[in-house]
Amino acid sequence: MTLRHSLLAVLTLGPAYGYQLHAEVVERTRRDAPLNVGQVYSTLDRLRRDGLIEDAGSTPDNLPLYALTDAGAIEARMHLTEPDLADWHEMVERVLLALSLPGDHVDVLVRNYRRLWAPRRGASDEVTDPTGGAAQAAAQHAARLLQASALAWLDSLPEVEPWALRTDRRRRGRRAAEAVHPPA
Repeated sequence: MTLRHSLLAVLTLGPAYGYQLHAEVVERTRRDAPLNVGQVYSTLDRLRRDGLIEDAGSTPDNLPLYALTDAGAIEARMHLTEPDLADWHEMVERVLLALSLPGDHVDVLVRNYRRLWAPRRGASDEVTDPTGGAAQAAAQHAARLLQASALAWLDSLPEVEPWALRTDRRRRGRRAAEAVHPPA
């Protein structure tokens, strides 16, 4: 899932500052890859340039707040309801994010993902390339298992209570050495 769309989705909750958005995306998507806060700020700059977000004032301690424009809200809604490919990691991040946000979009998103992962009518499970033989058969078997797993996961999603933006100030940087390794 693109950071661009994750930020837009989180901003559907209301104005937020950059580091807050970073923490929200990480918490809500349970990303596999680390997210550099610099990526967040450069993406926010591009979103503002593209007219999808705008400045929304600042926090009491002068951190700039960002909010969705009408165009940004439309793009966020599309991202939260219309998957474009059947990719496991993309699906997991997008569904987890949608589950954490209020609204009916998660039901639409899951229904659309089920459609993407559904077995294709008329698709043959037979190996068609005699030179690929065992390797092709193994790849087809893996694809069938992934498809079955994706559908099973979508069918077994728990009920999750959406949550608002966290308002507690998150600490930046590293913890003090004594907090990491208390004295003996």
